[in-house]
Amino acid sequence: MFEKFNVSGFYASEQAVLSLYAVGRISGCTVDIGHGKIDIAPVCEGAVQHVASKRLEIGGVDLTNLFAQELKKSNPSVNFDTSDVERLKEQYACCAEDQLAFEAIESSCQPERHTLPDGQVITIEKEGYIVGEALFQPSILGLEDYGIVHQLVTSVSNVSSEYHRQLLENTMLCGATASMTGFEDRFQRDANLSASAIWPSLVKPPEYMPENLARYSAWMGGAILAKVVFPQNQHVTKGEYDETGPSIVHKKCF
Repeated sequence: MFEKFNVSGFYASEQAVLSLYAVGRISGCTVDIGHGKIDIAPVCEGAVQHVASKRLEIGGVDLTNLFAQELKKSNPSVNFDTSDVERLKEQYACCAEDQLAFEAIESSCQPERHTLPDGQVITIEKEGYIVGEALFQPSILGLEDYGIVHQLVTSVSNVSSEYHRQLLENTMLCGATASMTGFEDRFQRDANLSASAIWPSLVKPPEYMPENLARYSAWMGGAILAKVVFPQNQHVTKGEYDETGPSIVHKKCF
């Protein structure tokens, strides 16, 4: 940043911390569903607890591929373009209320017809629900692993018990997939059935934040942090970088 872009000041922070800043928290737990992975990060007083953080090898791209496979089963003669699948996933992917509801939908979902941009007509039934269910039952993706709520509770259990309530009661869902229809409700419902002594509960964003905050929470948190760091001269300056080198971030940022 200093050598190539010639910036006058720089500050670094971690994505989970920034996402929590966006909802006015310095402690909590983020569940960030990215393109190729899910990161679960407990944050205590602005510091990510790396020893307790978890990474699941499931991401938006895996859900897109799953959706494409399911669509192909129902519409074997149709050649789906990747952009079509992405768009259809955003429109149709959703979560059932719970596992029993999902099983009922699997056996009795009403088909819906959809016309693609090229004029081909396809049928969509349970495919969208399968995408959502994969986050709670990774076995759908062929993974022998626990669902997202269990992973959250396990992650927090590796932090000192004095922080458990603060972390679990300030849980934040991040990433575009988190805005999937029914996802928050299903997450909270499964959380209320978890074996944890303290049930995870989702943070309600401030009213002045945009509805799609989950998509841009780290950016919003970064904007908030920048308004604090730079006016108070807490950032790394060009002079400090020239004097100390890249290791200055460990003194001023982390």
